[in-house]
Amino acid sequence: MKFLYVINILLRCLVSVHCVNFPWESVHLTDNEVQGHPEIAFGNRPTPLMIFSNGTNTTTCKTYPGDINWPSLSIWNEFNKTLGGALIKSISPVSVCYRGVDYNAAKCAYVRENYANSTFETDDPAAPVAPWVEGNTCPLPPASGNASYTNSSCTSAGYPAYVVNATTVKHIQLAVNFARNTDIRLIIKNTGHDFLGKSVGAGSLSIWSHNLKGFKYLPSFSIGDYQGRAARVGSGMQSYEIQRSLIGLDATIVVPGGTTVGAIGGFFQGGGHSTLTSLYGLGSDQVLAINVVTADGRFITVDPDNNDDLLYAMRGGGPGTWGVVTSVIYKAHELTPISTSPIRFAGAAPGKNNTAFPLEAFWAGIRAYFKFSPQICDRGGIGYNFIKHEGTNNDTLTFTADLRMPFMSVKEVRAFAAPLIKELNKVGLNITNPVPTHDTGIAFTLGSIGDKVGNSRFATRLFPRKNFEDEDKLDSTTRAIHSFVDGGYNFHGINYCPTEEVAGYPDNAVNPAFRKTAMHAEAFDTSPAIGPAAEQIARYQRFRKYFQGFIDVSPGAGCYLNEADVAEPNWQQAFYGDNYKRLLRIKKDRDPWGLFWMPTGVGSEDWEVKAPGGLPTQNGRLCKIFG
Repeated sequence: MKFLYVINILLRCLVSVHCVNFPWESVHLTDNEVQGHPEIAFGNRPTPLMIFSNGTNTTTCKTYPGDINWPSLSIWNEFNKTLGGALIKSISPVSVCYRGVDYNAAKCAYVRENYANSTFETDDPAAPVAPWVEGNTCPLPPASGNASYTNSSCTSAGYPAYVVNATTVKHIQLAVNFARNTDIRLIIKNTGHDFLGKSVGAGSLSIWSHNLKGFKYLPSFSIGDYQGRAARVGSGMQSYEIQRSLIGLDATIVVPGGTTVGAIGGFFQGGGHSTLTSLYGLGSDQVLAINVVTADGRFITVDPDNNDDLLYAMRGGGPGTWGVVTSVIYKAHELTPISTSPIRFAGAAPGKNNTAFPLEAFWAGIRAYFKFSPQICDRGGIGYNFIKHEGTNNDTLTFTADLRMPFMSVKEVRAFAAPLIKELNKVGLNITNPVPTHDTGIAFTLGSIGDKVGNSRFATRLFPRKNFEDEDKLDSTTRAIHSFVDGGYNFHGINYCPTEEVAGYPDNAVNPAFRKTAMHAEAFDTSPAIGPAAEQIARYQRFRKYFQGFIDVSPGAGCYLNEADVAEPNWQQAFYGDNYKRLLRIKKDRDPWGLFWMPTGVGSEDWEVKAPGGLPTQNGRLCKIFG
């Protein structure tokens, strides 16, 4: 009997979530450790514990550096001791380029060389990939004028006050409890690939989860209704790291297309699109179980048998809102090779570019591609396309599209693209059917480490499939994009269809607009979000005027909340659709303190950041809105 008991335990461990935890997930904060230390005590709902108050136990703003109730240096030092020295004083990495105490010529040269590479920002404890979201408080100075740039020109004001370099669950629990009990704003950063300011915040305490690395392949896994391949993945893992971990396993995992993007965190919590979206669904559709530290500081497992409210909310209901993820169990699929067919053509006005086609034919070709695009989805592929202004005086428009088709040979994908090429020829674009490329399923996503980064604002729209299947809607959609491009802007579209059927009919909080879309459209303001506030606002207003056409031709649709305009009107509907009411109930129940706040997150309408100049940055106090 004892032998059978042991065998039963072992068999259960083969499928148990907790039996495959990473070593750093076994280091927890205990109830005994917080006795006599109210600043790190666990939360007791429904009233937040305000250790450092202004005498009334109520405040209108989160505690901010310089406030009378801001923890003293001795308290921060004591907190650092409980963390084992994991507390980092936040500072912009660019400060070494400014004359003053931080100036260092050699380090500044390194910053200049690497600043445009996303690896630079992802490996920094506090720096965002898009500096405008923190208010451009420490911009990179011109290379020829260092002497005139003093330390006062680099304030790092939009950065967190302190960062916890989390390498154990205990680190996260301590940070969560300390922030909640001192009423300090709390943020979470993994890589900083964030375009809305979710991973930055002035005067905040930041949890840096970037170093929670780990990967364990589970060739046979069972949980709830799922039986198949899976993997446990640490929340600090980036796309390229997961791909490297898969080498030799004959398996594929849905990861972001950007090599340095964090794959386990904001990606799946916001939806998460990839090259395999039309075949396997979104990142949210891959998650089987989650280990997470919640707002009360407790470390819990979220799966079909435990905390099912959070299983719904965290899969698509927004990053930075529900807790700090330490690891997930993710679906794995068979090795998925992909063949890619490139489509290229250009258009220009007469006399501007003799190698380009007339603009009338160019836009007729765009319409023909859009009409063809639902077929890409139906075969499990995606169409990755751009319309850009190029040429010496931006006098040429270029269209590039890559049809990325899984489980197709080079011959098959060329035959698949042939009808599209025929239609393009018919409207006056004399191009040939190109020879596709083929990737085995691993090299395709390994890529080079370090995506290029930018610092401009943009907006997105999930165009419904009907916009490309109905002739009248197709015309109006093409005209809207045409008008936007004529305004001087660039356009990026990704054709994919993560329908309920493709996703396996999951009960999760993915924006319902995703289930009906056939193109994720991204509209870019090509001007950097820098300069005086009034100028930035004027540029933004012009941009939104041209973007309005996208909304007009897709009433009731929505946006991808991870890639969007932070000032999107009616964002509750645009980002969450009909799921918002249910999500708000879960938020109020799970986080009555309002600890996990991010712009456009569930429940965020109750707070606002007092940023200078009226810009939607995170450079300011986070304050409660009354009335």
